[in-house]
Amino acid sequence: MGFGDPFAALAAKGSCFLSGDTLMRLHDLKLGLAALAAMFVLALSAQARPFSIAFYYGAHPPRHALQAFRWVVVQPDSAFSPRRFDQGRERAFAYAAVGEASPGEYRRIPPRCVLGKDRTWGTAILDEARRTCRRDFLHDVLAPLWRRGYRGFFLDDIDAYRQAVATKAGRARQRQGLIRLIRAIKASHPEARLILNRGFAILPAIRTLVSAVAAESLFDGWDQRTGRYVQVAAATRRSLLQKLAGARRLGLPVIAIDYLPPGRRRQAVADARRIAALGITPYVADGRLSLLGVSTIRVMPRKILMLYSGPEDAQHTSLNWYAAMPLNYLGYSTRIRNVADGLPRGTLAGRYAGIVTWFENNHVTQGAALYRWLRRQMRDGVPVAVLGSFGFPADAGQLRALGLSAGRIPRGLVQNRVAFSDPRYVGFETHPVPAAPDNFLPLALRKGRTLLALRDAQGQTEDAIGLTPWGGYALSPDVVSALGAVPHRKGKAPAAWVLNPFRFFRKALRLPPMPVPDTTTESGRRMLMAQIDGDGFANKSWIYRYRDQYAGAVILKQILEKYRIPTSASFIVSYFTPHGLFPKAATKLTAIARRIAALPWVEVASHTFSHPFDWPALERDPGLMGHKGNLRYGYALAVPGYTRFSARKEIVWADRWIDRHIAPRGKRVSLVQWSGDCDPDARVLALSYRAHVLNLNGGGATETYAEPFVTKVRGLGIFKGRHFQVYSPMQDENVYTHSWTSPYYYGYVRAIQTFKLTDTPRRLKPLDIYYHFYSGARVAGLRALRTVIAWALRQRTDPVFPSHFARIAVDFGHAVVARGAHSWYISDAGAAQEWRIPARLGYPRLRGSRGLAGFDRHGAVRYIHIAPVPAGKTVRIRLTPMRPRVPFLHDANAAIRAASYHGAALSFALRGNAPLSFRLANAAGCRVMDGDLVLRGRPDGSLMTYHLEAHHGHFTAACP
Repeated sequence: MGFGDPFAALAAKGSCFLSGDTLMRLHDLKLGLAALAAMFVLALSAQARPFSIAFYYGAHPPRHALQAFRWVVVQPDSAFSPRRFDQGRERAFAYAAVGEASPGEYRRIPPRCVLGKDRTWGTAILDEARRTCRRDFLHDVLAPLWRRGYRGFFLDDIDAYRQAVATKAGRARQRQGLIRLIRAIKASHPEARLILNRGFAILPAIRTLVSAVAAESLFDGWDQRTGRYVQVAAATRRSLLQKLAGARRLGLPVIAIDYLPPGRRRQAVADARRIAALGITPYVADGRLSLLGVSTIRVMPRKILMLYSGPEDAQHTSLNWYAAMPLNYLGYSTRIRNVADGLPRGTLAGRYAGIVTWFENNHVTQGAALYRWLRRQMRDGVPVAVLGSFGFPADAGQLRALGLSAGRIPRGLVQNRVAFSDPRYVGFETHPVPAAPDNFLPLALRKGRTLLALRDAQGQTEDAIGLTPWGGYALSPDVVSALGAVPHRKGKAPAAWVLNPFRFFRKALRLPPMPVPDTTTESGRRMLMAQIDGDGFANKSWIYRYRDQYAGAVILKQILEKYRIPTSASFIVSYFTPHGLFPKAATKLTAIARRIAALPWVEVASHTFSHPFDWPALERDPGLMGHKGNLRYGYALAVPGYTRFSARKEIVWADRWIDRHIAPRGKRVSLVQWSGDCDPDARVLALSYRAHVLNLNGGGATETYAEPFVTKVRGLGIFKGRHFQVYSPMQDENVYTHSWTSPYYYGYVRAIQTFKLTDTPRRLKPLDIYYHFYSGARVAGLRALRTVIAWALRQRTDPVFPSHFARIAVDFGHAVVARGAHSWYISDAGAAQEWRIPARLGYPRLRGSRGLAGFDRHGAVRYIHIAPVPAGKTVRIRLTPMRPRVPFLHDANAAIRAASYHGAALSFALRGNAPLSFRLANAAGCRVMDGDLVLRGRPDGSLMTYHLEAHHGHFTAACP
């Protein structure tokens, strides 16, 4: 891999991007270091190029982000599994102190093995000249790490003996002891890979036993005694460079570890570039190595922390319903947290791309602590976007630190008018609100850019929306505005964005243009799937032709057997058990369910045992089972004999029952489709993950021509504890038919409007035909469902199973993108095989790439189709302003299983759920083969279209 691309950007823009102290250092080194560096690079030009490495000593190493690096060094007592991380690639190194030790590293430290004490670190300096002391290291430190799966070791404190041994002869004995120790390590574990931290004096004797040598503080260092960051003196740097050059002459790769505060990320990028330019592998991070730093690549953080305050759970917040979706679209995974549960410790720099807060007022209980915590994150360079209210008192001192000032706050309803509005940010779906109780805060933005300014009758001005050096803010009521009651619509009044969330979040959080995983599209085509919730399976149909037949049988005959769309059919287990809701009909109902489950294009899902309607209530009080309360159908279906709610029965037991009694041989439950309010807690959600069953439901999109607002489009899902609840892309027919009431049975046809509105100007969701079995009980319901299906089948789509979408949604939060000198690197993407870039960034360079099959364009974005790559490799995307001339896959109705270029010839494999259809670009005159069979394509504009009866195949396209 090359070195990080921010370096190239800095070089292109010039030294104005470097801090003042960096420029001074460069000037001081201009004469002496330039000559030395030139000789160093010339002498070592034949050696291997710098590679990527990370040193992460925090308690919880970010496993997914670390996958982007070639080598990773971690503390062995952290929550890290080398076997899970390496997966046969042997890239994880365990930190192991050789010359020093704390009591926790050994079962005991014999007094005879202690030469002295390192007062800075409070550790014992070890006597490695003693054979018994070396044996203790092998037995107490190395052997347990080897058993845990570590196959690499970073040997630290090699030169610690110098602090305790002053004589020449004594130091020689220590060096000889270290040589013997390293030889003993390789003798007992020949395949072990070793990185030494310094130890230059012993390198000639062990050079064939060591994989690399590292040294700290080439340009910037950390002083443990004072707890401060320091600049390295020029003479010290020249001496270290000479030692590193000597190690390189021995044939060893060399690594430099530098230290900078978290808030100086730009300088860290510049320093890593300077180190790499010297032929040295760089790593620049904070002094405790507790944050992900910069190497020859830098991992782009893709998490957003979202904070709120209030009694509601995270699922029922404005952050979840409104803000999450735009951030998901921009490529970021959200984590919602109530400040009452405490704030994260330490800095978020390097781990999170930004923070979004949405408070109802400025009087959050933890307001003072919140303010101090946010200020620390801002100082560390983490952007913050404030929505609604600040959450802490808007007093002069606190506002001044944020570049703001406030006047006298009026009480009650204040009439105001718009003094200034930036149309690129304001008026996205509705206009600013002219008056509302306590809606006016005389606020002046001193540092930044005003996007919306309001003026009251007294002439006071409120800069209500602005971009600031630390991020940005948008105050109520000019974030999302309720539109009032709509005559034809029952329930809560709709809301619309005043603020353009896509543009505001990108600017306020300083989100860079980069490849991001897409959850709507695969192989260039919008994904199509169908899901059925189990409700109404046993209802008798009102359709004359099918009178007295079960709705489940009608759906089987009229939908599932006629339309071969990949579908998840979920079952409420208590419908089918002998002592359940329908004991007399259980045998017939089970037979129908088995016929449905046997269809090849149907996957089996659970809709729980008793269909809980109010998950939080039952989780708080299991004794509510069987009680109706004020709910239409009660807290759950009233199953005879089931009087106390059991999460395990609803999830685990229900899955097993379906596997044994409904699913055919070779199939098992692949999804749990949440019931009722779709709000299980973290404990219940974890049950599905432990059972290796994916999950779906909740959220969904209902944007229609009557309410064309993206506030009607929910996000991808929500994290609850460690696990992710996946929301359905679209809502079911129950919503479009006003809870399945007359005369709205035909209302589901409006889902076509949602399909269209979520495709342009931004593709926000895949096509999801989501319904219940009770749609087979009414003529209008069945007709509406057929109309929706017919429309969907006329589109160019990629049919996928809902479980595949759920897997993509889960992997969305794990996928890692890193930036290199000229390329982007994608790792740990899992099922997230479609990536998206702004079209203005150019085209992917296909020849010389890794894991790319092609691309296409939709509106202002370009979809890039990636394929799985060999273990230990990453997908590499290099962008160019020139459209490629080699053949490439434009789009297909199947997943890409492999892709590679051999010269100008493309080889790719497809596997789908329907007869294959794909289009190639730049393929006119090319020879396209399916194995030994020559395929004949049909011209389609500038593309060539190919159709096959098979659902999978391996193809080559060779052009003259």
